[in-house]
Amino acid sequence: MHHRKQLRIHGTSARRTLEALVVAVALLGGGDLSAQQTGQIAGQVTSEDGSPVVRATIRVPGENLQGTTATDGRFVIPRVPAGSYEVEIYALGYGDATQQVQVSAGGVGTLNVQLEVRPVEVLGVQVHVLRPDLRHTAQIEADAVRESNPRDVGDALRAIAGVDAVRRGPIGLDPSIRALRETQVGTYMNGTRLFPAGPARMDSPLTHLDPSAIQHIEVVKGPYALTWGAGNMAAIRIETRSVPPQIPGGLRGTLSAGYDTNLEAQEYSGTLFGSSERVAYWGHGVWRTGTDYETGSGDVIPADFDSWEARGQLGYRTGDASWLSFDMGYQKQGPIDYPGRLLSAKSFKTNNLAAEWELARAQGLLRNIDLLVYLNSVDHQMDNTDKPTRMAMEGRVPPFALDVLVDSHIDVTGGRAAIELVSEGGWDVEIGGDAYSAKRDADRFIDALDPNQMTPPLFPFHDRMWPDATITDVGLWTRADRPLANRLSLSAAVRLDLVSADAKDVSDTFLDYAGATRADVDASETNFNAAATLSANLGSNWSLSTGVGSVVRTADASERYGDRIPGTRAQLTTEFLGNPHLDPERSTQGDIWLEGRFPNLSLDANVFARRVSDYITIVPRDPAEVPFLLPLTGSLGNTNVVQYVNGEADFWGVEASVAYRWSERFSTTVVGEYLRGDDTELDEPAFGVAPVQGRLRLRYEESGAGYFLESLVTAVGKQDRLAVSRGEGTPTPGYATVDLQGGFQPYVGVQVRAGVNNALDKQYYDHLNAKNPFSRTPIAEPGRVFFIRLTYSY
Repeated sequence: MHHRKQLRIHGTSARRTLEALVVAVALLGGGDLSAQQTGQIAGQVTSEDGSPVVRATIRVPGENLQGTTATDGRFVIPRVPAGSYEVEIYALGYGDATQQVQVSAGGVGTLNVQLEVRPVEVLGVQVHVLRPDLRHTAQIEADAVRESNPRDVGDALRAIAGVDAVRRGPIGLDPSIRALRETQVGTYMNGTRLFPAGPARMDSPLTHLDPSAIQHIEVVKGPYALTWGAGNMAAIRIETRSVPPQIPGGLRGTLSAGYDTNLEAQEYSGTLFGSSERVAYWGHGVWRTGTDYETGSGDVIPADFDSWEARGQLGYRTGDASWLSFDMGYQKQGPIDYPGRLLSAKSFKTNNLAAEWELARAQGLLRNIDLLVYLNSVDHQMDNTDKPTRMAMEGRVPPFALDVLVDSHIDVTGGRAAIELVSEGGWDVEIGGDAYSAKRDADRFIDALDPNQMTPPLFPFHDRMWPDATITDVGLWTRADRPLANRLSLSAAVRLDLVSADAKDVSDTFLDYAGATRADVDASETNFNAAATLSANLGSNWSLSTGVGSVVRTADASERYGDRIPGTRAQLTTEFLGNPHLDPERSTQGDIWLEGRFPNLSLDANVFARRVSDYITIVPRDPAEVPFLLPLTGSLGNTNVVQYVNGEADFWGVEASVAYRWSERFSTTVVGEYLRGDDTELDEPAFGVAPVQGRLRLRYEESGAGYFLESLVTAVGKQDRLAVSRGEGTPTPGYATVDLQGGFQPYVGVQVRAGVNNALDKQYYDHLNAKNPFSRTPIAEPGRVFFIRLTYSY
């Protein structure tokens, strides 16, 4: 056991990354722009009635260039090489557009675009995968997510190469990005940082947001989102807001209803939004419920759930180019069955509050100012309703029925401030800082269900699962982009985080078993992060990007302070012991990204390699040194308490996507991915590595008539590289599924979408899916599910 205080910059990899960044900055200043004859693309994006479209994206394919419209709908993209371009324009709530523009050396190519309003898409999910320089890739898989039939955001993200999800119950699927999971993946909603409330990770942060409330998702598959927040080894950013107004003035709205067979799931939602010259508003409400489902073999999986939520935003124009907005959300869920956990969710109560002021300009040195403050809180209760522990069982310890309750709570307060400067010389610089404080508390109570069977001193039992733990992070960062000569561009970012962690209510027993003193409980860290990307245009159709980044993630409250509580870093039902001496993880990753864009063909290929230093893994403790806290743990077949320790792990993988449009109506998309991970500390495969998989999508659409037909074949290989010491003891078989769906618009403003998931009624489960802790069988996915969705927009 090591006892290292952490007031230092961690690791030689940080110094190496700093050296690389110094070289990158030197290059950034050394590009000979005069060797490249450039001009500008400028203009305005408006709606059909002439009102400006805010935050529309204007992308120049093949040039690694893009711009965003300000509050007046105007934009300027500087340093565009002379030539002719087919520019792409898209915005939330509008149809996509392309327009030809000619750029001459020293001249301005004017681009004034009018977008068609498509309010039906407000209920769809638009997704972008970001390259290491945080620029959008082509939307090869966008339709796959927007027109999926998800009950959960994590379920929707499974359509993206390199992204999977852990199923522990009917909803609340926990995203996994290239084997990064839990707090390794930073999660953001409208700029605010989200964390789970439950020690058992029933609630991925995405649990507390219904898919129907989402307009836009951005996914970063590596340590490049330095300006979003701290510790992002990968990141997911979600936007629900509709102000500043994306749809022109007047009252508008949508009503939607859906039904899924098998799960008997129902969903009803409604949205209102509109704007005047100064004020914009958006309101959304949804209720959904479901029951147990059958797998392809006819097994019944407990899957009852009930959820309702309300969200809204109010915006006020404080100037010609500035907005003040207020964001709120409330959600109540429960009860929810979790067959993949020892307990089920009795209830979740979630509150989100935020206020943001933003200045956005299309021209001038100062382009953007962003000020944000927020508060998120979650009250979460878990109990053992319908679990075997609530029934008497001969031979178990204890043999009588138990009444178990866990009461947990988290408060996250934070904020962000940033400015963006764009110079005439081509520099685009963003400078800012952010901070959050996450305070967690959780208590566990265990009684005999029959009061006459209580056996003091063991029962009634009470312990602190999270001992009033607080982790605070204050970060400062800067990012700079600049085009170089010969159609090269460079993007670089650095970040410095000051972290403090403390727990006010740790027990003497925990300190003894963890080999710590009360002085060791509080920790502080100074963490340096950096990333750089070099992009090159290989002619008019190809681009090549290479990126390297290094990010530090501080250990979370369970990893630091958990006193023999259930954990989710393994497929084990044993007790996990925290470690106050943990060093933070450092993820250093390199990416090569190749993109090809042709009139009817799009290609994406990405290869990456990652080294995680001080990788937080687990090792068993000697039962004579650290006994189980509860006799029940041994009854589940466990032999050791495990403790979080630092190790090392290596990962590498490849992902590729090809989309081909055979005609105006027919298109095909093929996606493939492979991932390998090794835990060098334990000398075995890394935990939670998804198997090789591929997807084939065939699509027919009549865009003018408003209907489409689509089929999706998913093939997943066998996974026999297993983290045996962490419960992955049985290879997962390969499988193939078929999904079919279609949609049409019988009347203006009415959309009908229907289909069948798992049409062949296959029995299958994903490699990452949790196991039932009592039977040790993986939680299988639903069998055949027919669904229908009706949407009316006005």
